[in-house]
Amino acid sequence: MFKTTFSKTAVLCCLGLALCAKVGSAQTCQGAVNGAYAYSAIGTGFPGALFTPVTGSASTFSNTSIGQLLGGIANTGPFALSGTLWFDSSGNIAAEQGGTRLMVGTYALNTDCTISATLTDAFGSSKSTTALQGIVLANGSEIDLGVLQNVSNNSVAAPGAFQSSLLIKLVRPLATYCSVSNLTGSYALIATGTRVASLPNGTGNDLVPAQTEAAFFLFGRAQFDGSGNIFAPPGPPSSLNFLQFVGSYTVNTDCTGTLTLGTVSAVAGTSVTPGATLSVNFVLTQPSVPFTGTRPVIEFSQSSATQTLFGYGEAQ
Repeated sequence: MFKTTFSKTAVLCCLGLALCAKVGSAQTCQGAVNGAYAYSAIGTGFPGALFTPVTGSASTFSNTSIGQLLGGIANTGPFALSGTLWFDSSGNIAAEQGGTRLMVGTYALNTDCTISATLTDAFGSSKSTTALQGIVLANGSEIDLGVLQNVSNNSVAAPGAFQSSLLIKLVRPLATYCSVSNLTGSYALIATGTRVASLPNGTGNDLVPAQTEAAFFLFGRAQFDGSGNIFAPPGPPSSLNFLQFVGSYTVNTDCTGTLTLGTVSAVAGTSVTPGATLSVNFVLTQPSVPFTGTRPVIEFSQSSATQTLFGYGEAQ
């Protein structure tokens, strides 16, 4: 019969390892937010904003990326923008325009990885302050901000009662310098949106409105040539050829850019006739899954008088 004994030292070591494992698995966000973040922002506006004439105070803000962002938040209509913000380790936020970088806000990071921030248009005449709230993900690699409002009533207090009609998704940019050559090959584009939908006019006691806002999903495929063109793949078209986009794209040095997308309505040999076009803003971010290699993720958004759109593009 074997007798097994454990020394106090061994027991303490085991306990220490267990405790260390627990401590090591706990998430900490302090100090994780630092450096440049490219953002893609979308505001859905107030209910009915897609078919209500938009008036507001956006004109009091500067024509800079931070001014357009704060003007979009202050207005009542939908908007979509991309840009870059810099966070330092001392709780300050900066924005840049024409080579001039100014402090435009502050942030406070909590131990539970929630974050609050304030933004001001330092480039314009409006000095109003916008307060934002959100969460930090993946050790500071992503920050999601919004203007949270309590939408619960007195009888319902469910999770998610605090909601926002605004999403500012800040992520680490692909690199410190980008160009059109960073975007090559085929990508799948997937998005969710809201659009104006027409309904039959009501008759008699039927009070159904003539228009409503309807949610939808969009997906398709884009082939980038690395020089600013989006082209249809060679060869005969498939039965789902309408899922192919053609058009053009631009990439700024801060890894933001625009896509001009048209659906393929006719293909004859190498001749492509695009249909209606859609212009979206985007930022290029670091790959999210291993098989994409060094090819970036496209975070894009779009707004117009008839729809809002927010999505991403992954390398195929």
